[in-house]
Amino acid sequence: MDISRAFYENFFSFAAMLSEAPHGAALRFAPPSLAAASGLPYAGENYAVFAENASIGDAASAISFFKERQADFIAPLLPHAPRSLADFLAEKGILRRESYTSMCLPLEKMRGEYPNRDVVRIVEKDFARWAAAVWRAFGGAEGEEEKNYEPFGSYLAAHASNSAFALEKNAEFVSTALIHETSGALGLYYFATLPRQRRRGRAAELMDGLLFSLRAKEKPLVLLATPAGLPFYLKYGFAAIEALPIYSAAEDI
Repeated sequence: MDISRAFYENFFSFAAMLSEAPHGAALRFAPPSLAAASGLPYAGENYAVFAENASIGDAASAISFFKERQADFIAPLLPHAPRSLADFLAEKGILRRESYTSMCLPLEKMRGEYPNRDVVRIVEKDFARWAAAVWRAFGGAEGEEEKNYEPFGSYLAAHASNSAFALEKNAEFVSTALIHETSGALGLYYFATLPRQRRRGRAAELMDGLLFSLRAKEKPLVLLATPAGLPFYLKYGFAAIEALPIYSAAEDI
């Protein structure tokens, strides 16, 4: 399978999976375009993803869909989507906030030469603990919002297409990752480290352990990198596929 196609297959599947979460919903247009609401209000948990056959009407419907749910969302403008969508989104206050990069680590670079005992595959008893670690790794504070996030995070870890991992140090999950598997690729999502644990090589430890665990799958690893994460992935041998402008009404994405 062409690697660009494998990435988009995985990304659309991931968005659809989010919409199946508790209190989630999907608004589907001509396949595979969709608006996927996770049931949470945060932009990074809700996606409007448009394929080449998407229309201005689809974009308008997506905006209304999320407005009804009082949820922010992000719209990665994929290269094959109509350029007219960008102008329409901007007119509606859905502005270009960032540029992310779709990336792939081909099979021949899935090195992971040895296991790391600190990298653990998450099982049911640790779903809520993993969810809390994800929340904090992405800057969330302890409190009621964290508790509200735990059912969603537990759903992610439990989903049949997903495998959740963490780097554990002193009985604490300090880095997290989620693998979403489709026919042509493994997608890496929710890859993050607790703020107070950064710059200690934690991400590298988790990545090494992940690659060892995933080698037997014999599928490339794909992801969507933020500007901050791009240098790390390039050092690991990930190749850039395409730059994707990210549109959102929310400034903090």
